[in-house]
Amino acid sequence: MPARPRRWMAPLLAALAALGLAGPAAAQDYPQRPVRVLVSFPAGGTADILARLVSEGLARRLGQPFIVENRAGAGTVIAGQALTRSAPDGYTLLVTTGTTTSFIPLLHNNPGYTPEQFAGVAMIGRSPLALDVPANSPFRSVQELVAFGVANPNRLNAATQGAGAISHLMAELFRKSTGLGFTPIHYAGSAPGLVATIAGQVDFYFDGVSTSAPAIQGGRLRGLAVTSEQRMPNLPDVPTMRELGYPEVTGYAWYGVHAPAGTPAPIVERLNREINGIIGEREVQDRLLREGAEVAPMSVADFNRLMVEDREKWRDVIVPLNIRMD
Repeated sequence: MPARPRRWMAPLLAALAALGLAGPAAAQDYPQRPVRVLVSFPAGGTADILARLVSEGLARRLGQPFIVENRAGAGTVIAGQALTRSAPDGYTLLVTTGTTTSFIPLLHNNPGYTPEQFAGVAMIGRSPLALDVPANSPFRSVQELVAFGVANPNRLNAATQGAGAISHLMAELFRKSTGLGFTPIHYAGSAPGLVATIAGQVDFYFDGVSTSAPAIQGGRLRGLAVTSEQRMPNLPDVPTMRELGYPEVTGYAWYGVHAPAGTPAPIVERLNREINGIIGEREVQDRLLREGAEVAPMSVADFNRLMVEDREKWRDVIVPLNIRMD
């Protein structure tokens, strides 16, 4: 008969498993019970839709329910705190945007967590912004807008989704790159800023392609540029900022899956493989495109590297301007 493990080995094996050193077996057996998938935004938004697509795919592939729980509030802080207080065992995940790990730690003195408490699992997709002006705006190009804003630094107003939101920070990056002047007008979310731009109450607005595209296609807005590296399929006539000579004004609202730091590496790697497989499915890709997002599969290492690089990029915008949300 094979020798039975000594009693003193049980704590050691548990410790090795926590460190990911007993990982292959842990990954092979995972998951053995339902997995919670926290979402840092309300139901019905892009993050929620993508979380449900991924959760349905994971349940189908791994044979256990992946249950979506919306934990909206405080600019994604509530969901971020909930994740970092969860056990690092692969049974609590978070779908959120770069706001949680890139913006919030720079906008708050103490949001209740640090970026180091997040383990990036997988990128789902990324959504660029569109630089919108009212349909009757005198500005028919980015160059015209910049020229006016440089010559008249106190004349332009820009809508934002709120102080410290991606629309605000992209406008500030635009200012930093071009030297144009403007006054930010902070609205409570994307929709009010979009309404104000359509009504001509502001001069320009960096809004998500997913919400801007229908208004641009319908002639209610004029899209001057998008912040993606390539033109968007749903706005093929709108050039990129890079094409127009402003390569620094490139950026995305990205959507990713996270686990608590310390989650066994083999479980994280398995989730990464499965999620990359899910977003590689044609039906899922088509749905992401309808939401104005590009599929962006990445390895675990690449995703975690992007998180660090993204935070440093926006640090150069947030810190010099002392943008705060405290």
